Amino acid sequence: MLSKAALFRRPGDALTIEPIELDAPRSTEVLVQVAAVGLCRTDLHVMRGERRVAMQPMVLGHEASGTVEAIGSAVAGISVGDHVVLTFIPACGRCRWCAKGLNHLCAEGPRITQGPQLDGTFRRRDNEGRDVGAFCMIGAFSERTVVDQASVIVIEKDIPFDLASLVACGVPAGVGAARNRAKVKPGDSVLVVGVGGDGMNVVQGARLCGASTIIAADIVQAKLDWAREFGATHGVNAEGEALTRAVLALTDGIGVQHAFVCVDPAATLVPAFRATAKAGNVIVTALTPDTVTEIKIPPLELFVTQKAIMGTVYGFASPRLQIPELLALYRRGSLKLKELITQTYSLDDVNRGYADLDAGKNLRGVIIF
Repeated sequence: MLSKAALFRRPGDALTIEPIELDAPRSTEVLVQVAAVGLCRTDLHVMRGERRVAMQPMVLGHEASGTVEAIGSAVAGISVGDHVVLTFIPACGRCRWCAKGLNHLCAEGPRITQGPQLDGTFRRRDNEGRDVGAFCMIGAFSERTVVDQASVIVIEKDIPFDLASLVACGVPAGVGAARNRAKVKPGDSVLVVGVGGDGMNVVQGARLCGASTIIAADIVQAKLDWAREFGATHGVNAEGEALTRAVLALTDGIGVQHAFVCVDPAATLVPAFRATAKAGNVIVTALTPDTVTEIKIPPLELFVTQKAIMGTVYGFASPRLQIPELLALYRRGSLKLKELITQTYSLDDVNRGYADLDAGKNLRGVIIF
């Protein structure tokens, strides 16, 4: 079948809207009519060449929801007509990590930038007959997509698709970072550097954990204002050493117990580290360009201050467990989803959506099909 898609053809170029040929799903695969896709900064890193992928052309887009249109012969637990969220790390069910329920650490995760399906073959071709890759084995910037069942989570049909798409990536990344990686406790103090798609959800996660001080830091004043609505108690418009000084001033010179680096770790990790109290945690949720190979923190300083620096993907929890839990929190009114969506776009406007993201206009832009 033909499907209109946004193709990544060359780093630095805009995505091109063109028809692709999409094959039927194979035995363990599912055909999904895409309903909504969040515009995540990770795809922008790919477009700029800051996150290298193994092939072009490739269909980007990974924060998606939709409806199942067809299933392969060996698919289990998924039916035609189901509403689903797609997960950017598959859960193969076979590796040592999946066997422990740690699907966010699945051994297949490193392959998500390669392009092929989980079985190593392709389902997409461009108008010249060339194989087209699928970013994160999803390729959701397309009217339809074929994914392995390992990347599919069935959700209840009362959740609007635009809100459901958000729990595919940004919401679990942020909320989970606070709840599962840092394990923020009632009364703790928290710094969130960069309150965009991930960071605003760290604010939500810290609030859900009962943090008493939540300091949002950003260079876009509108985002600091929004952060108050999501639970921030303070806002800091500062960078570098000025950020460190501002946070120390707000915490009686002690620093915060947990600092979350949610934007440009190369520039923000060290100031966040120095704004963190002794024995505190620094949690990195943001992607760094793969040309950045070191962060300059003296080992003696790390030793003396006894701080921990940690990475986190998918909020450090299995999306198969976390996504239903987050949707339950939304139903109870404890988690904001609708408020995260600043603007919606058509697929034809995907490049304008990313320009708005880069300009700091959006918390989350969402493509609606």
